Amino acid sequence: MKKRFIYICIFASLLTFSSCNEALDVAPDGRLSLDEVFQDPDLTKAYFSTCFDYLPKKSLRYHFWSNYPVALSDEAWDCTDGSGAGFAHAASGNCTTTDFYLDVRRDMGDTYSEGGYWQLYWGQIRIINTFLQRAATAAIPSESDRDRWVAEAHVLRAYFYMELLKWYGPVPIEKEPYGLDYDYSTLSRPTFEDCARFIVDDCEIALQSSNLPWRLTTLNEKIRMTKGIAMAIRSEASLFAASTYNNGGKDLWEWAYTINKDCLEQLKANGYELYTKCADTEKYYNNAYMEYFTLNNYIGTDPSDKETIWQSTEGYWPDPYTNPLYDVIGAPVLGNAQLTIVPSQELVDAYDMLATGKPVLDLSKPYNDEKHLSPNYNPNSGYDPANPYKGRDPRFQATIFYNNSPVLLGKEPAVVETYVGGNSEIRTSGNTNTRTGYYWRKRMVNGNCKAAGVAGYDGRFRFYRLGKIYLNAAEAAIESGHLTEGLEWINEIRHRAGFDPSVDLSTNDKNEARLLVRHERQIELACEEDRYFDIRRWTPANENMENEKFTTGMRITKNGNSFSYERINLGTDGSKPSKMSYEKKWHVYPIPANEAAVLEGTTGQTWQNAGW
Repeated sequence: MKKRFIYICIFASLLTFSSCNEALDVAPDGRLSLDEVFQDPDLTKAYFSTCFDYLPKKSLRYHFWSNYPVALSDEAWDCTDGSGAGFAHAASGNCTTTDFYLDVRRDMGDTYSEGGYWQLYWGQIRIINTFLQRAATAAIPSESDRDRWVAEAHVLRAYFYMELLKWYGPVPIEKEPYGLDYDYSTLSRPTFEDCARFIVDDCEIALQSSNLPWRLTTLNEKIRMTKGIAMAIRSEASLFAASTYNNGGKDLWEWAYTINKDCLEQLKANGYELYTKCADTEKYYNNAYMEYFTLNNYIGTDPSDKETIWQSTEGYWPDPYTNPLYDVIGAPVLGNAQLTIVPSQELVDAYDMLATGKPVLDLSKPYNDEKHLSPNYNPNSGYDPANPYKGRDPRFQATIFYNNSPVLLGKEPAVVETYVGGNSEIRTSGNTNTRTGYYWRKRMVNGNCKAAGVAGYDGRFRFYRLGKIYLNAAEAAIESGHLTEGLEWINEIRHRAGFDPSVDLSTNDKNEARLLVRHERQIELACEEDRYFDIRRWTPANENMENEKFTTGMRITKNGNSFSYERINLGTDGSKPSKMSYEKKWHVYPIPANEAAVLEGTTGQTWQNAGW
């Protein structure tokens, strides 16, 4: 067999997310053959550690502390639109394929020279495949370790494949590392379903392991894989495969329903549960949903957070990038905040009325005009346009700072004033204040405020949580005709939010039920990077994402003791679309141009995604 070599890096400063340190605390160096590596227990352990390299950080670790999937969906606007880079390119449509690989660099551990997800995730898959190929005879300390490591490798491979699938569409299925004599001209692009079933199979192989735990119990294993993560990936892969854009015209919903129901039931049977009881009722206004996202305690034998399945290790200090309220409130002329994403009026419009349980807008046609400046109100909701923030779904207060939102500055109560001239006022340009009239609250620890001299970590990004699995299962159930079961799962999510069972959702109409579950996902999963992918998988390939064409905010003017409200379009002059990323080519990202060219030259097939 031809000799191949690997390099195991000892320079931790080059890899800020070095799994060699975080996963198994080993980092040998040198140039060694694979045979030598897998004959040595320490080197085998070190090689396995590299399978964890480049697990993403997500949230605010895209370009310039932004969050691309959130900013490019209809739930937010990025205040760096005037910077001439990053979001500005995507919003204006002036993108090259290079932009995408520069703009995920922070998320990939600040490895600027390596580009983006395509290169790094394929590198991870090849490392994992090499480990799986040699694991049976490798010098692994014990058989229980061997069994667990193999299971974890399958979960990791499933995750990296799922990310490639979500961003780029179907990719070649590589079950073993390609040898030096591999005939690359035989490569072909499978269907989305093929890829999704491969991901599901990987997860199911991992779930057979008796040594893979359902949850992590010690902090020194904080990036290790679990059965809970395998279930979550399995749930997502089947859901995406059944969706309109990905299903190739096949009805896969019953398959997705069977898998998602099983995932939800097994997760609940093995200790996962919704976070329903607020512990610090004064600090979080007795809002369990608000408190949940501030928690960083999902690891342990009996953690306070039993809902989180997998959470980022990246912690965020209160700073202007994360939330400018730390600097801006009480000092509107300070001008040193550097704000990125802020919630849109479209997201604000989505929150139902608590008393009636009904949506503010007609779900089948929320706006009377293309620009979203003329809302199509639901006459039975109880909503008052003159008092727009009163009586809404408690998740609204937990997710978004709006005008007159309560907030703690340290321990002192205050309110957020987003009206023109207020302490956190809306501004028409720049990235020092909100451009939409709103700020994100989700994951913020109430009381963290730089201006008050208080600092501490906010809540961390959740890759997967049980609330998402509930909604995955609900959508699959509704699409496969199990309406009652799907609506029951939605209502469990709404009860946690604060809705009374007397306003439970109910319908015998599949189209109406579909609107309800999509509406619920928009609310429950706001700012969690789901909306971007949801809109795309729900939209046929030959159609644009029209709901993302225009983005609006709310300009509020104070008149004595009352306020007037004006909906405004974001972007250039309001006459052009706010984001060109609504166009149909944006269903998926482009494959790097050089990679596509090599693949096309080798195979004689088209590889670049349509429109790029």
